[in-house]
Amino acid sequence: MLHKKLPLNSYQIVDITLPNREIGKAFLYSYLAKPKDQKPTPIYLTIYASTTGLDKVTGILDILLIGSFLLSMIIMRVVARAIVNKGLNPLVNLNDQIKLFNYQKQQRQNHSFTFEENTPSYIEVDLIRNELNNFLETNRKMVDNEKRITSDIAHEIKTPIAEIITLTEVHQRFPDDERLAKTFTTDILQISNRMKVIVENLLLLQRTSHSLSIYKEPIEITTLLNSVIHDLNFKYDDIKQRIVLNNTLHQPIIAGEFCLKTIITNLLDNALFYSVPSSAINIVINDDAQNVVFTITNSSPINYSETEVNKLVQPLFQHDDSRSNNDRYGLGLSIVDNICKINEYELSISQLTNGEFQVLVRIPKKNCRE
Repeated sequence: MLHKKLPLNSYQIVDITLPNREIGKAFLYSYLAKPKDQKPTPIYLTIYASTTGLDKVTGILDILLIGSFLLSMIIMRVVARAIVNKGLNPLVNLNDQIKLFNYQKQQRQNHSFTFEENTPSYIEVDLIRNELNNFLETNRKMVDNEKRITSDIAHEIKTPIAEIITLTEVHQRFPDDERLAKTFTTDILQISNRMKVIVENLLLLQRTSHSLSIYKEPIEITTLLNSVIHDLNFKYDDIKQRIVLNNTLHQPIIAGEFCLKTIITNLLDNALFYSVPSSAINIVINDDAQNVVFTITNSSPINYSETEVNKLVQPLFQHDDSRSNNDRYGLGLSIVDNICKINEYELSISQLTNGEFQVLVRIPKKNCRE
């Protein structure tokens, strides 16, 4: 038996080989016993135990722990992969639709990004999908609008060119006809001037569609309005009698003179041309806490639908599909709309219940500062 010197009240565990040659451990313990009515006596205790069975158990536990760890990693990998794949299905579906977009476009299909059946919905992917669909819808409208504008421009330019060619051919064929010779140059000049107006308006529309240099200065609105009336007097002899002005402003407007004059000129020209002959054109200019409000109201012999009112700001749009009037090209309100957007003005066009047509321009006072 092992008998090592140990301090009292201490113990030690050591590895040993038992008599039956099994591997074991010995527990050595030294303490001081205190029997009743006797002198304290030091006691030395040794306990032997075999560790073979314990080693087997610990080995099995080690194997189970390692196996459970590996199995848990495999299960976690499978579960995580399944969850990720399920979560990415909408994104994969969207990606596949994007890959096929050009093919669908070539097939002339009205393609949009939609959900497939049994595909879960996730707000993050929904946001991407909705933005893509909005982008496609906006671009479709822009392409359709550009096609319409191109067609209308070709029509507007083609008509006067065809008239010039026809007049020239007739004059060449009948050079001695005094009736043709007498009005030939006047007709050519009139047609050419009409083409010039169309081109100038198209250039102005293009100029106001992108960027416009704005120099703000104090503008007396009454003086500017009188200048516009003077410029339009050659087209409307009774313009001064028809204009009814109600101006409550007591200070100048800080704005770009070219922009403000172009807006007023086009709006007033439209109001005079499309209103009932000799009817009054009401112009109201006032302000509130945030805006300077410019309103033009005129009687209208035409009842517009809500869709037609919304289309009035589209370039070259005319209510008269036959375009029988050679003096109107459907560009005035488009130019006004572009200028308002560049200056951050609010343009509102509506037809009132009594049939009157009203155009309202709100000029924010924050923009009316030098």
